[in-house]
Amino acid sequence: MISALVVSYETRDLLAATLGRLLALPDPPDEVIVADNGSRDGSQEMVAAEFPGVRLLPLGENLGFGAANNRAAAAARGDQLLLLNSDAWPLPGALARLGAALDRAPRLALAAPLLRYPDGAPQFHWAPATGVVGEALQKLRNPFERRSWIHRLRGPGGWFTAAGALVRRAAFEAVGGFDEGFFLYFEDVDLCVRLRAAGWRLRTVPEATVIHLKGGSQSAEVESLDYRRSQLRFYARHRPAWEQRFVRARLTRRARRLPPAEREALLALLAGS
Repeated sequence: MISALVVSYETRDLLAATLGRLLALPDPPDEVIVADNGSRDGSQEMVAAEFPGVRLLPLGENLGFGAANNRAAAAARGDQLLLLNSDAWPLPGALARLGAALDRAPRLALAAPLLRYPDGAPQFHWAPATGVVGEALQKLRNPFERRSWIHRLRGPGGWFTAAGALVRRAAFEAVGGFDEGFFLYFEDVDLCVRLRAAGWRLRTVPEATVIHLKGGSQSAEVESLDYRRSQLRFYARHRPAWEQRFVRARLTRRARRLPPAEREALLALLAGS
């Protein structure tokens, strides 16, 4: 049984489009749960009025992506959990193929589809293992995302995005779900690291495809304080001391080039972490 978990925050129109496409699939999920992080744009009212078959989980406040998914997972009935952004939707047949992959391999914790933009261009669904070297490699490859050849260059390990992935509930619960200390960003990276450490396998199912709008530019994301807070948390939990020092030194240098308010905020974050 597949339970689709969709976290929502101020994305009413995107959410409506995603739910419509999800429920119109010839192989829709067995249940759909929307965990709403205190949206005030009419998202909750829209779900209740237009999608009565969808289970609405109003959280009352913005708990963050990982925490909202944890609440939805706890309420779900399925033994397979579809993690799905509110701006993403699977193509016909994708859910059956992802579910079959989990059914065939008892130690497979996460089955990841290929991601594509609405125009059909390929989108990264996988990244090298996060660390000083991995982030450098990721930065080098990012400008070539829409080129098909770059997607054939994959090494061992790495992590898969939670924008669209099917997760075995038993594995998710065995590692404690998402670490709620990550408010936004790196929560899926952290989950993949902990799943691998616990002996679970993760892999791509290339026969399954999810369309993802992928809002916002990466440059804007990496300059956000939420991104940097999560980056520092990830390095503190999973990377050696020299890498932690390297990242902190790099961010200190970066802070000097920021406008005064942003500089002070980043330096305060570094001082307090």
